[in-house]
Amino acid sequence: MGEVMIKINKRIYGFVIALIVIFIIYALWQNNYVRVTKYEYKNAKIPEGFNGYRILQISDLHNKNFHGLLDKLVEESNPDIIVITGDLIDRRNTNIKTATELVKRLSIMVPTYYATGNHEQLSDKYNELMKEMKKLDVHFLDNSYTTLSNKGDEVGLMGVADPAIVQSESTYLWNDNQKYMIESIKKLYKNVKTDFNILLSHRPELFNVYKDSGVDLVLSGHAHGGQVILPLIGALVAPNQGFIPKYTEGIYSKNSTSMVVSRGLGNSIIPIRINNPPELVLITLKRE
Repeated sequence: MGEVMIKINKRIYGFVIALIVIFIIYALWQNNYVRVTKYEYKNAKIPEGFNGYRILQISDLHNKNFHGLLDKLVEESNPDIIVITGDLIDRRNTNIKTATELVKRLSIMVPTYYATGNHEQLSDKYNELMKEMKKLDVHFLDNSYTTLSNKGDEVGLMGVADPAIVQSESTYLWNDNQKYMIESIKKLYKNVKTDFNILLSHRPELFNVYKDSGVDLVLSGHAHGGQVILPLIGALVAPNQGFIPKYTEGIYSKNSTSMVVSRGLGNSIIPIRINNPPELVLITLKRE
């Protein structure tokens, strides 16, 4: 009887070890296999010159180094512009070189536009990062507006610096973030001369603010895809949205405003993704 129990226990231990090994392999694959998620966005306001225009979105890198994979995927995607929607670095473990070297390579390939996230704004290396970035051919859109031109037509591109620019971590309040975003977008619209406008803003949880402001298309990140995606439940947790978050990935639409939320590329406090691989987002504009 004792020998039988020993054999059973060995099988159980072996099974458990095999499961652990399989999970580790799966987790490594999940966290390093980058997908290009493609969306078509249709709007009658898109001018004819931008019909088929391709925007590649990069978000929430958090210092992760993909060793040339992103460069290859960007080249294969053949975008007209690249937009970065925040958190290139992780403020708890900042590696400016990883961020700047990636942006340098990409901005040489394709015109690149950048609006910061909360990790840039809260990093004690923010000034150093901005100094290095300004040496590159990158268009900074923190609280600014510019126009994109293509085939004789124009659309507007705006960016908002993350609400962390005016707050310390200890005073993160929903109302403060909301008020800041309302005022920031209102100021931007004073300069807007284009009918169709795109906003780069890191925070998806402020979607109702974007909707009320009348922005056509918002590109966002921050939620990390909900970090863990469970069957029947969906996304588990996201910054500033808590458990079972509402805005984590994909396209959301209300009234005349649509928001694309990227799952992002890297991790921060929670070091692992489950059923939630990192992604680049490729949006093709279509004139309805």
